[in-house]
Amino acid sequence: MTHDEPGLFDLPSQESAPMVIQDPTITPEQIAIIRNAFNAAGIADMAERQEVIQSCVVRKISNIRELYSRDVRQVLARIEGWGRTQAATSGSAWDNREEDTWIDKL
Repeated sequence: MTHDEPGLFDLPSQESAPMVIQDPTITPEQIAIIRNAFNAAGIADMAERQEVIQSCVVRKISNIRELYSRDVRQVLARIEGWGRTQAATSGSAWDNREEDTWIDKL
């Protein structure tokens, strides 16, 4: 290493521009996965789909293509939970319980 080369721990000079990391936008494959998840959860209404997506991200989203790749996991988890919540409201809490109680085991 010569004296003119920057070292491993040298700070960047004032002349160099700061590195900007941009989030990759959602891919067509990820869009298809989200749409399939909506269909599987029975969420067909576009307003409801937008409400689900909007509940996951902090910024305003008017189109699914405005999502970032990093948003997909959150959206999928919310869709899964949303579908379960909507299905659970179809009966009583007793009818919708997940596990057997001691009464069920008799």
